[in-house]
Amino acid sequence: MGKTSISGVIACSLARHGHKTVLVDCDPQGNSSSWFYTCGELRHDIADVLSGRAELDDALRPIAENLSLLPVIAIGGNLKRWVETELAQSPRAVDFLMGDIEKRGFEYAVCDCSPSFSQLERAVIAASDEVVNPLSPEFFSVDGIEIFASELARIEKANRKKIRNDKIVVNMMNRSFTRHKEFYEALKGLRYTVFMIPQDGKIAESQIAHQSLFDFAPNTRSIADFETLALAILAG
Repeated sequence: MGKTSISGVIACSLARHGHKTVLVDCDPQGNSSSWFYTCGELRHDIADVLSGRAELDDALRPIAENLSLLPVIAIGGNLKRWVETELAQSPRAVDFLMGDIEKRGFEYAVCDCSPSFSQLERAVIAASDEVVNPLSPEFFSVDGIEIFASELARIEKANRKKIRNDKIVVNMMNRSFTRHKEFYEALKGLRYTVFMIPQDGKIAESQIAHQSLFDFAPNTRSIADFETLALAILAG
């Protein structure tokens, strides 16, 4: 839960720390894309690049200094169709895309995936160096962690690759709620480093305004927590 908010703000934070970063929208709903652009402003998207209908440079869109977006066109776009008809024949297409992104000099590619676990999400995970788990502060989320860890192990085995997965982000945390505090205590026994993002209405407002959280509300309370997570990612 909160995957788009976390992905978008972290990508912005990495860029603000001087690292050339691309926010890759891998969700057919295109929430990251609509955060920073309206659909009419986009001519090409990730599906066009994956299918060879457009070059990467044609689809990349600037967001801020050191930060670009590889978007999804949600209305009339082809990502879902590409997954259903072409991904099986091109299982390493996402991996090749990440290689092209690196060749453009990007240091970080932050991928915003859908909450499902389809063939596309598996391909994105297989092409990644690290996966960060976003969670809502509810007890059923703990079961989801174990299910994901099992699926990740299968992906690692199939691709003969170790993917870092040692961070959990609890989104919309409210320490005044007893059940949220109890959930946090339940996470302490797991092997992950836990990061907290508090409830913050400015995040949703920044998305409506098509601005980064840093530009829209630079003094809002969640900024410090996002920065803590970004610095942990930079530290490796």
